Amino acid sequence: MSKLLGSDYLLLLLYLDNKKTIKGTVRLTKMMFLFNQEIAPLLTKKGIESDQLPQFIPYNFGPFSKDLSEQTEFFKNINFIKAKNIYAREEMAEVDDWEEGPFFGYDQSNSFNLDSKYIEYAIDDKGIKFVEQKILNQISPEILNIIERFKNKIVKTSIKNILYYVYSNYPDYAKKSIIKDEVLGEDNE
Repeated sequence: MSKLLGSDYLLLLLYLDNKKTIKGTVRLTKMMFLFNQEIAPLLTKKGIESDQLPQFIPYNFGPFSKDLSEQTEFFKNINFIKAKNIYAREEMAEVDDWEEGPFFGYDQSNSFNLDSKYIEYAIDDKGIKFVEQKILNQISPEILNIIERFKNKIVKTSIKNILYYVYSNYPDYAKKSIIKDEVLGEDNE
């Protein structure tokens, strides 16, 4: 049985699907949360053991992981991933700029600032080399396909729909969310 770490999966997810970027911290966080909840158990059944997956707690925008934040920062510092600020243009995308601690860009009227910046994550050359030399040889094409399809779905789904899915299917992680009513409101399709 192969064994991969949560940090390996983070790099692998950034690498797969033609190295498409992950737009937004909230999207990246929810992607790893859903990976832990739905994909890692499937991989275990197929012979890939997962270790040291990030731990999540309910917080301001649903599931939050200090582990993931620290891992992302570490990978940025050693040039395995790069992160750049970009401007949000999709509905509710500005929540990706909100840190899971104190935040700004949200006014008391519950309206969202559509001109907010948020972070786009991409794998860097050192990360690519690491994935190709240390991770890919541990995973079958079938497993890679599962993970790649998962990433593709996350990248193509609006942040509002991702949040709706997470809040609806994992309500214990939404209980502290400051945007829960907006995400789960009647306007959501």
